[in-house]
Amino acid sequence: MNIKMDIKQDILSLADLYDVFFVDIYGVLYNGVSIYDGTLNTMQKLKSMGKKIVILSNTTQVSQDAKLGYSQRGMFENVHYDEMITSGEFLHYFLLNNPKNFSEMVGSSVTRVKCLFMGNNSIFEGAHVAKVSDVTDADFIYVGIPRASYGSVRMDDIFDGDEEVEIENVVNRDWHNLRDSFGRKGFAEFAHALEACVSKNKVLVVANPDIFAYGSISDNPKKVPIITQGCIGKYYEKLGGKVVYFGKPHAGIFEYAKQFANPGSRTAMIGDTPWTDIVGANNCSIDSILVMTGITDEFCSQMDHALSDREKINVLLDKVAKKMSDFPGNIRPTHVIKQFAKYDGNM
Repeated sequence: MNIKMDIKQDILSLADLYDVFFVDIYGVLYNGVSIYDGTLNTMQKLKSMGKKIVILSNTTQVSQDAKLGYSQRGMFENVHYDEMITSGEFLHYFLLNNPKNFSEMVGSSVTRVKCLFMGNNSIFEGAHVAKVSDVTDADFIYVGIPRASYGSVRMDDIFDGDEEVEIENVVNRDWHNLRDSFGRKGFAEFAHALEACVSKNKVLVVANPDIFAYGSISDNPKKVPIITQGCIGKYYEKLGGKVVYFGKPHAGIFEYAKQFANPGSRTAMIGDTPWTDIVGANNCSIDSILVMTGITDEFCSQMDHALSDREKINVLLDKVAKKMSDFPGNIRPTHVIKQFAKYDGNM
């Protein structure tokens, strides 16, 4: 079923329809280097109209760290948005408030669980989690951003000539031979570690289900797709391991965010990624708004330039999105907008 609705220019075109906006940040408000032009003014305009803005981001940072980072770029809580919820913060909240449920998720019978960490572990500070160095002693494992230790691993070969994406091309490869951004094969050490964890039946906890992100590597300014936590989760499942995900598109983070919306509020999720933002919102009975920046723009820009915006969106949804995730649900947005911000020449 093709998208037939009009593609609106910006979020202000839809403002009268909703009371609360859940908003993705990377690719919607921020491009990885700077905040998109007009974004801060648009956010303040929405707030002046009485709208509530809840930022909902798949980042492993806890919310306080993320808020600090964006305040340094001029985006402030209570000025531009009302609340910021990250997937890292949601996991942190869950650990502190539902330790028994978390223990059950990772197959432990005790509340104070033991974790083998690979990468940053600030999410677990203050929680009932003990750090161990041997996989045999662990109840679960947590993998941070591997590029901190191994360099970024590119996913360029997920694209083919029909603008389709096959995540299996990455997941089914031999990760012992993956090269990092410096051409090194050091990722083999990481692959061996994952295999050892699977052999011991350890649960992998993922705090960012995104399969990949666009970023610059080495001294090349051109953005390329690089492996992130969600892809590691998919690879772990392919090896036969169990994975517990926190973040979009999984329902938990959406249900957690709903507490910041008054009962009966008309709510919509704004995001640039169909297989996380859109399908997750749809599954939780939240209207969804796909924005044609960020991930959507990266894919659409590679398509035939003769195609209209509507035709590009249909290709993205019909040929790309369905192959990027096996997460079930409706991947069709309620609305499509070209960009979040109304650009008026000011930041």
